[in-house]
Amino acid sequence: MSIEITNKLIIISSPSGAGKTTLCKLLLKKSNNINLSVSYTSRNKRLNEKNGKDYFFVTKNKFEQLKNNNFFIETAKNFNNFYGSPFKNISNAKKLNKHILFDIDWKGARKIRNYYNKKNIIDFFILPPSKTELKRRLIKRGRDNNKEIKLRLSYAIEEMKHYKEYKYVLINQNVQKTVSEIKKIINYHELKTFQNNLLHNKLKKIINS
Repeated sequence: MSIEITNKLIIISSPSGAGKTTLCKLLLKKSNNINLSVSYTSRNKRLNEKNGKDYFFVTKNKFEQLKNNNFFIETAKNFNNFYGSPFKNISNAKKLNKHILFDIDWKGARKIRNYYNKKNIIDFFILPPSKTELKRRLIKRGRDNNKEIKLRLSYAIEEMKHYKEYKYVLINQNVQKTVSEIKKIINYHELKTFQNNLLHNKLKKIINS
């Protein structure tokens, strides 16, 4: 049985290099009613990252302990590193009456869909304009060597096959335009929920009067 909540779970997934992390950061900057679900990870912290803001950085042993204690809604292993979304992020967002944003892959998205009512979820799959552009973006990031770029590219092609599992599929040609489209879709769902609640309350009064 799926759990129903009032605030929305916003999921943004994409293959590596398609721009989901940049989109998430921009969406959060433009929205004051969305909280980011900060994941836990066993990978090493990069120079520009902050613990508690980008990720909660823990050892592999600590991650395994948390996982065994049902601390996470979903976990994933990518490039020999563990990632997990804690349940507490959802309850914290609910207390603040905010939506919660997940920057996760298709496997994590599938686990969240299995746990929570689908009408509470707004999920997006972000595609690059082309394979050539995806490769260019991976090279531009400057994080990986040629071997790792080839590996990420092959993983990306496999990940793209799961786009049909998402309500919305967007091609990220221009980051500002894509964020604008995401915001419009979220606003549509907010309005739909508001109208449904309004209608439900009015019908209740009419029937019970």
